[in-house]
Amino acid sequence: MGDLAAPVPVVVCGKVENVGKVVVEGLKPEYEGEWEHGYGMITKNPTTLILFCLGSQPTAAEVPYILRGTAPPSQSSYIGTGNYATPPVAVLMGQAWDEAAVAQVKTAIQGAGLSRGASPVVMRNDTSIPTPPPPAPEYAVQLLRRMRETLGKLLAGEKLDGPEEGVIWY
Repeated sequence: MGDLAAPVPVVVCGKVENVGKVVVEGLKPEYEGEWEHGYGMITKNPTTLILFCLGSQPTAAEVPYILRGTAPPSQSSYIGTGNYATPPVAVLMGQAWDEAAVAQVKTAIQGAGLSRGASPVVMRNDTSIPTPPPPAPEYAVQLLRRMRETLGKLLAGEKLDGPEEGVIWY
């Protein structure tokens, strides 16, 4: 899916900004542009955690613009880099996103007019795994661990799926 030494551009979606800030910070450095390689070398790359989106309706409105490399005319949040030059490879959704909300965003992605294979991977929290309720700090820690693990598998070329068509559960 990509170069393991390059940051991964993503959009993170949630319902509450204070939880979103923790998740966004926790995805750094791998998904925000700075990698430490062996021997103490640090490579800085363009920041790529594009935007934290709030709610399914705003996300469905914002994502098509982000996929086309432009800023949405209005944004539900300003957490993230705002660097729209590189489209996201994944759209990550938190615990509050149900099947209907995910479907709404998937429909918006499909309607963005991207070429085949250019659509981002849609990832959703696996609701069968017990998770502390947000905004508990343990919630963000657990989701971050699972998000990182699943993104790592995708980047390594593993084929993943979930109980909803076209959605990977983490």
